[in-house]
Amino acid sequence: MYRPSIKSRRTLLFLMVLAAVLFYWSESSRVQVKQPNYELKLEAAEKMARALDVLRKDRAAAGWALDEVNDPNQSAIIGVQYSLITTGQGDLGDKLTTVNPNFAAVILQMLMDAGLRRGDRAAVAFSGSFPALNIAVIVACEVIGVEPVIITSVGSSMWGANEPEFTYLDMESILKEQGVIQHTSIAASIGGGEDIGRSLSKVGRAAIEDAIRRNGVTEIAAKSLEESQAMRRTIYGEHAGHDGYKVFINVGGGVAVLGHAANRKLIPPGLNKTYIQQNYPARGLIHEFWERGVPVIHLLSVGEIADEYGLPRAPVPLPPVGTGRIFFVERYNLAIAWFSVILLFAVLLAVLFLDRDKYRLREEGVDPDTLM
Repeated sequence: MYRPSIKSRRTLLFLMVLAAVLFYWSESSRVQVKQPNYELKLEAAEKMARALDVLRKDRAAAGWALDEVNDPNQSAIIGVQYSLITTGQGDLGDKLTTVNPNFAAVILQMLMDAGLRRGDRAAVAFSGSFPALNIAVIVACEVIGVEPVIITSVGSSMWGANEPEFTYLDMESILKEQGVIQHTSIAASIGGGEDIGRSLSKVGRAAIEDAIRRNGVTEIAAKSLEESQAMRRTIYGEHAGHDGYKVFINVGGGVAVLGHAANRKLIPPGLNKTYIQQNYPARGLIHEFWERGVPVIHLLSVGEIADEYGLPRAPVPLPPVGTGRIFFVERYNLAIAWFSVILLFAVLLAVLFLDRDKYRLREEGVDPDTLM
């Protein structure tokens, strides 16, 4: 009669096959588990998708021919390379990355991680460079009941909202008229160099001023960067409410907010709860809030943010709403994993026990192989 032995090839082969089967069973038992705040994230992404659909239909009704090469998802909010209101260079890949509606869920997660709750206020600074991110911020705030106080610099880098007839402020107005969002910019500057349109032509500056007027937004008609920053401080102060601001959100590289172009890289992208000491060439409004202990959300270097939260870069086609690591995390079925471990451990113990019994018989002068 065969008795298992740890030195038996047959026994070792059996243990190897058993371990492989149990490993495969455990590995294939992985399930997708909803991340915290799943329902809110899904609501934000769906609302973002609706916003993009509204803007797409508006441009179609206006007779716009969308660029199938540079805007492969036909989002209608990818601008052109050069225009009268283009303020600087921009990366097309970054712009395409932000068109993903699931980015609204990422912003919502950042707000939750910053500890914001319904009724809190957020000081928000937009530029025209990332219109999709701007919309995602508004959507995320509204889904969780945060009140955004928004000031926008209208000028845009390449591939942003840099069409003079279709600026970011125009997008806001369309979305509000269609009932998609409730909050829009309360004030706007020209943007660009010194936040007063330096490097833009007179025609370009006039086009931005016209956009500010036609959308009924208060103009920050400053003569210098310092004056623009002072006017922004006043506006934020007037709308701070009793409890002040619980977060400062910056989208893009507006100089009035960052203080200097080099600070785009010195301030880490995403949520920053604690002020980080750096050799900043100059300080902007973001530093003033940050130093007072207000968490800041810096939305630039969007590729890094997408990588951190499991969103694809420049996806074509756009991923379905509600997909990605921001919504689900893959985990093993612990019941199956523990059962496999216990079963394998029990079989090993049984083999060792029988093997020990076999050696005991040999010590007693009995050949175990002759036993039936």
